[in-house]
Amino acid sequence: MFCNKLIISCAVAAVPLFMAAQKQILASEPDEITTEEEDEAEDEADERAHPVAIPAEAVDIDIPIPSFIKKNANHIIYNGADWTKLRGAFEKCSTEPVSIVHIGDSHIQADINTGTIRELLQYDFGNAGRGLISPLRICGTNQPRDYVFQSRNSWNSVKLINRSWAQTVGFTGTSIRPSRSSGELTIGTLDTEDYNPFSSTTIFHNGKLTIKDVTDGEGNQVPFRAIPSRDYTQIILGDLATKINVNFTSSGDLTVYGASLSGDRPGVFYHAIGNNGATYDSYNRIGSVGVGINPLHPDLVIISLGTNEAFGRQDTGGFKRSIDRLVSNIRMANPNALLLLTTPMECHKSVVTKKKVRVRNKARKGRKATYRTVTRTSKSYAVNRNVEPLRKVILDYGREKGIAVYDWYEVAGGTGASSSWISSDLFAKDRVHHTHKGYNLEGRLLYDAIMDALRTQN
Repeated sequence: MFCNKLIISCAVAAVPLFMAAQKQILASEPDEITTEEEDEAEDEADERAHPVAIPAEAVDIDIPIPSFIKKNANHIIYNGADWTKLRGAFEKCSTEPVSIVHIGDSHIQADINTGTIRELLQYDFGNAGRGLISPLRICGTNQPRDYVFQSRNSWNSVKLINRSWAQTVGFTGTSIRPSRSSGELTIGTLDTEDYNPFSSTTIFHNGKLTIKDVTDGEGNQVPFRAIPSRDYTQIILGDLATKINVNFTSSGDLTVYGASLSGDRPGVFYHAIGNNGATYDSYNRIGSVGVGINPLHPDLVIISLGTNEAFGRQDTGGFKRSIDRLVSNIRMANPNALLLLTTPMECHKSVVTKKKVRVRNKARKGRKATYRTVTRTSKSYAVNRNVEPLRKVILDYGREKGIAVYDWYEVAGGTGASSSWISSDLFAKDRVHHTHKGYNLEGRLLYDAIMDALRTQN
């Protein structure tokens, strides 16, 4: 649906700008440069030296916006937060990538709306790489369709929403532990028309991870250099790849949380962390979300939670404390990152009605008819009235703490919006999640709000 261009004014994908570490590790003697190549190099250097202008809007994008969407509300509520630094980061994205981390629940796990935002921003500013991917399928749950994270080996897995955790869960909300001391992981992007190669990957883990070798999708050896750290191991490749097999050994204490794929080129990273059923308290349970996302060097952290809390016992005071705990955890480890909270939109909940009725038994010959009482159940839907109070808590918290808020509740149509979304085929059958079309719309609208914030001085 979208035309994703790797070669735009902000990023020249044909000449990747490798990170300093990669230059030191894989550098070779430079080839002789011709006069024509010198001119091209000078042009490229000149392009990198000047900041890119914030575009007015994306082009060639066809996502119709229904009339019930409140376009006048589709903007960031700053609450005094200074977005000047983020604007500066985007203006200089031709030399250093911008990193956005979006944390949420099932609305984010499928990566449809966040995938739309990613593609639109990378269309405008350049594709720095696919970014964060998680072993969701290995954990037995749905995984976005644009990447591969799989293994032929046996793994013990844990998800964020499991009642008990047999092993440590990382900031991605997923955790896989190999059953043996050696194994293989296959990670990469899918071979589609949106070619998305990477030149390095960072595997996030706990415990010791030793990389034995790396091969490509055809089984060919790939030159690499592994750089271990306390919480992750960076693998710098000698060639661009779309899929690699990582053969490793461990000491029995290894747990893997995810990986980040980088093209080591300028542009935008849009990392999505989503877990079905997640709440603020779910992520607070991890306790290290802020430290976990720190290696992603986020310029902006977006938190989209609250829907699942609306299906539990209503406790606005506890909800506010949960927000503050996660926000504080992220801020402490990422003091330079901007935060953006989003509110959940109106949705429905199922209502089961039980009714006792008298049913006539089948009459037998020569006998009078008899009756029995049975309980019949029927299922219907009603607006979940818990959403609006939680939305108010998020709005109030943002004002009190000086944190920007995107009021998706209002933008989507406000009170009564769910009926419009249902009639427009934007809600899924459960009336909580969206259809593919609905998520595309949500992503486009948040993209528009972010672009408006980048163009507007607050």
